[in-house]
Amino acid sequence: MMLNQTNLSSIADEELLAAFLEKSVVRELMTEYGSVQQMLWQASEQELEKIKGIGAVKARKIQCIAEIAKRVYRINNVLPPVIKGPDDAFKRMEDMQFLAVEQVRVIYLNIKGGIIGEEVIAQGTINSIIVGSREMFRRAVRLLAASIILLHNHPSGDVMPSQEDIAITRKLVEAGKLLDINILDHIIIGKGHFESFKENNLL
Repeated sequence: MMLNQTNLSSIADEELLAAFLEKSVVRELMTEYGSVQQMLWQASEQELEKIKGIGAVKARKIQCIAEIAKRVYRINNVLPPVIKGPDDAFKRMEDMQFLAVEQVRVIYLNIKGGIIGEEVIAQGTINSIIVGSREMFRRAVRLLAASIILLHNHPSGDVMPSQEDIAITRKLVEAGKLLDINILDHIIIGKGHFESFKENNLL
């Protein structure tokens, strides 16, 4: 499909998507996710591949577009370069509230609370963080990080930590002490709000 209009800002989201996907595929995506925005925030590469007419190559391209959109969103929202408290961390990772699956992210901080790195270390249940924790601490050492903030989302919207959340976090805190790396906080993100382990004395 060719877009003849010179002013792309006036074109509907679905029409922009139809520039590189068949209209039947776009309709199925809108039925599944409700909007282009929700699709970009929520759809995993595996989910996209299952939709007839997309396949592995197009699914990867959509994921790349989604990642660009998330980065632009975060830049335009004047993200804090220094984390002074859980509000700053939540603002930095606010897009996690829209994810359809649990994801665990890490913010690496220097001694002054400045951000020196961030990454997704696990996707799935909170248990998956144990699998990614070795690489998390390894990268923290490489970055000379003084502290780490853990964040993970609850797609249900309920931000109350489970006993499993608490137990796993405490294991990571103990592991960090051996490397002189402080787990500064663990923040659970829901729809529009969050819960901080540090503020609730759970660390």
